[in-house]
Amino acid sequence: MRKLRDVFYISANFEENYFLVYGLEFKELTTFCPIELKNLLITDGRFVGNRYNTTLNLETVNGQEEIEELCKEDLYGLGNFHWVDYCDEEALDKCTPEEKAEIVYLSHFGTPLKKSAFFQKIKNQFFYLSHDDGWVCKLYCKDMPIFTDLIAHKIINHCSTNKRRKIVPMDEQIKNQFLELTKEGLLIDFSSIYRDSKTIGLRFYTIGHFTDMDEMYNNLERNIYRAKMSAILEHRNKTWKVIS
Repeated sequence: MRKLRDVFYISANFEENYFLVYGLEFKELTTFCPIELKNLLITDGRFVGNRYNTTLNLETVNGQEEIEELCKEDLYGLGNFHWVDYCDEEALDKCTPEEKAEIVYLSHFGTPLKKSAFFQKIKNQFFYLSHDDGWVCKLYCKDMPIFTDLIAHKIINHCSTNKRRKIVPMDEQIKNQFLELTKEGLLIDFSSIYRDSKTIGLRFYTIGHFTDMDEMYNNLERNIYRAKMSAILEHRNKTWKVIS
């Protein structure tokens, strides 16, 4: 029987700059993302912290220490957990009523009021819309290629079980290949990991685009059977390679 979080599913929309993701928790995003998160405006979720922005009447989380503490919270239990990163408090306080409305609208409806999820004044890199931490996340991402590092680090983290066994970073070609596959609905199956003294590998597929993660996960075997593409990612002799 499968366990939750034994797969990582990423469906990308490059035209609208977002990923739909299953199997990524907030703490993993903060750990694996190459961009350091410094300030978060919590736009939805029953989280109560130590700071509050009176201009938008919303909770904020500021600095690495507070973000690390946030990672320890039961975010799954919050249900919805939405946030947008921002550069500093002064920028938040200078938001116009229209800009405030756009931020709240995007958090509530999951789509921008105008064309973009990115606001020049607060200089956000992300807009994060998660439900049941790890189950489904719609992540607006200003620089879509940074997701290559997140995918690579998550794979390596799942494959690494022995600190004495060195697993090398993935080369850019393979990381970019995975990013391209997200355009077709990439599924990485961690339950398929195999190991011996020299090799670690796992299977991955393209299964198409899903907006309903219940449909994606509860019919997973059928979706894998119907996969457009199936291949193996293998680490051997300090090298990663894809085996078709």
